[in-house]
Amino acid sequence: MRAPTCPAGLNLENLRMQLTRQTALLTTGFGIAAIWTMLPEEPFPMTRASLLAALAVLGVAVYLLLRVSPGVARHLLVWGLTGALVAAMALVNTPWLPVLALTLAFISSLLVKGGGLLTTGVVASSTIYLHAMGARAYALPLLSMGLAFGTGLAWVATGTLYTALEWAWTMQRRADDLLAVSRDRQGELNKALKSLQLSTSLLQHTQQELIVARRQAEEARRQKERFAASVSHELRTPLSIILGFSELIYVSPEIYGEMHWPPKLRQAVYQIYRNSRHLLELIDDVLDLSRLEIVGFTLDKEPTSIETLVREAAEIGRDFFQGRKVALEVTIEEGLPLLEVDRTRIRQVLLNLLNNAARHTQEGTVRVDARRADGEVIISVSDTGPGIPADSRERIFDEFYQVDGSVHHKRGGFGLGLAICRRFMEAHGGRIWVESEEGRGSSFFLALPIPGQGVPISSLRVDRPLEPSHWHARPSLVVVDRDPTVATLLRRHLTRYNIISVEDADALRDAVALYHPQAVIHNVPPESAACIGAIDDISVPVIECSLPSHAWIASEFGVSACLTKPITMQRLLQAIGRVGQVKDVLIVDDDRGFCQLVEQMLTASGRSFSVRHAYDGAEGLRAMGTRRPDLVLLDLVMPELDGYHVLESMRQKPELADVPVVLLTAATHLDDVLDRRGTYMTVRHAAGLSLAAVLRCLGCIVAAFASPEHPGDAAPEEMSHHAQLT
Repeated sequence: MRAPTCPAGLNLENLRMQLTRQTALLTTGFGIAAIWTMLPEEPFPMTRASLLAALAVLGVAVYLLLRVSPGVARHLLVWGLTGALVAAMALVNTPWLPVLALTLAFISSLLVKGGGLLTTGVVASSTIYLHAMGARAYALPLLSMGLAFGTGLAWVATGTLYTALEWAWTMQRRADDLLAVSRDRQGELNKALKSLQLSTSLLQHTQQELIVARRQAEEARRQKERFAASVSHELRTPLSIILGFSELIYVSPEIYGEMHWPPKLRQAVYQIYRNSRHLLELIDDVLDLSRLEIVGFTLDKEPTSIETLVREAAEIGRDFFQGRKVALEVTIEEGLPLLEVDRTRIRQVLLNLLNNAARHTQEGTVRVDARRADGEVIISVSDTGPGIPADSRERIFDEFYQVDGSVHHKRGGFGLGLAICRRFMEAHGGRIWVESEEGRGSSFFLALPIPGQGVPISSLRVDRPLEPSHWHARPSLVVVDRDPTVATLLRRHLTRYNIISVEDADALRDAVALYHPQAVIHNVPPESAACIGAIDDISVPVIECSLPSHAWIASEFGVSACLTKPITMQRLLQAIGRVGQVKDVLIVDDDRGFCQLVEQMLTASGRSFSVRHAYDGAEGLRAMGTRRPDLVLLDLVMPELDGYHVLESMRQKPELADVPVVLLTAATHLDDVLDRRGTYMTVRHAAGLSLAAVLRCLGCIVAAFASPEHPGDAAPEEMSHHAQLT
């Protein structure tokens, strides 16, 4: 049987050392005790005493040698005991002495490799020799069988012990390995725990920052709303005067008497009028985005002549180069197709590029070029300025980035123009990029896709691309509201539909029969009773909803109409026409220029109006008390006594309670109405809504919500004929 190797052998060596030490002590103790018991014998057995003394000395020697050389001590013990047994057999005539070889074989097998076989062999040989010489009479057959059996048993037991030691060591080693792995895992777990604790701390810190950021965002939103209301009043009031007077001068110059109007003067007035209209559209966009909190912007697309649009922008942009040694050249390829674009947006892009070229070009040429190429209309604005460094060309379209990033940059601007241009072009599905060489100038390119440009299906040879149709059939929506701005709002955001506006339910039937709309949108104030009983049998779905409408303010304050500055002569006369016979008009507004504008508009209308002015609320009430007017044009925002108090005072006086009033305001109060009353939407169809239609509506409505706070739990069965979401 193979003895276990290291490190299992280390455990075996420990076992052998312990067995050797105990056997040596036992041998010493046995020898001394045996000699002690023989002392009373007469005569004293010197031979046996000598053997026992030798055993005691052997035990002491082995015990002492074990500390110095364990291997030598083991061999000394095994072979000393074997020699002592053989000597005892030779000197003492005791028949059972060879039987002690069985015990000695076990000890020898454990202490010395192969020792059990050698010990048994030596004892057996001595037994046979003594028996053969006649010195002893041993029962050799029985003794041989006993020795053979004992030796085999010792070999099996020793082998089993070795195997048990190997198994024990293997399990110990596995346990140690598992312990090491467990320690490693524990270390990793501790690291992960520390990382988790750090992440939790960072998460809590981030949550606190998010809470603060959300509060700041809410405050910024409120500031934005207040800013929008302030901008609405502060910009619209002066802009209404500029726009109104320029329109009167250009359209109706005869009201100023007989005089000669030089063509250059007429052209200058037209430029003022056209640019003020453009500025008004931009202000409307800003206020629309701010009021409705629409992320991004929408496009009001319509078929547009690119040639006309480019020339208009270039004509406006010529003012950027007045008094400078810069020539503006315009080259437009003939036959450019009509494109569905938002004229205001594209015009703003071109004006931004022209303004940018004017700021960076001190002398030379700025060239505007428009041409068709590869299914696109390419518009370029090139200048002979200093050019753009290569490392800045990729970043100039980022918000607030400027090539000259110093605090004292000389070019002006805030780095928003090109960023806005890029967003407008991407919204049109187009592209914008720049090519530049330092010292030689820059060229900005706009690419607008041409719809319908594809490979012809016919195999006939086509010499030139087929022109796309200038008219694209779009589904229609009919909007029932007196305020035209509601239809304008829908046109901005529902670009796929043709929006038709009607003022009341009486004109609705004709519009439905004429345009075959997909739906009718009936705009009603929040929490108001829907008055559509007369049109319940309309064959298309009717959607009741609350969209911002100036007609609400008229209904809120019980006035004839509400006009938002800047007003036009047409809208003013339409509002007066709804009142009926009007001769005496009282204008109550703290802006004297606006009062003069309204007076001249009424004069230019050709109708005989008697116009009076009052420049604050108290003066207006005194003027009404002096002579009852047929119509009051009332501004809501005035110092001291504002329009609200004027209306309240009029309603409290019987002689003024029924005087028609048209509100004139630069601020909007629609948000207040929506916040105070809430909004709702109802869908009705005279023929009933199918289950599939209801489910499609629910899917679209639920997807439109920004948060899962409006699940729309109404069962489809309950909405088959009347779908209402509140």
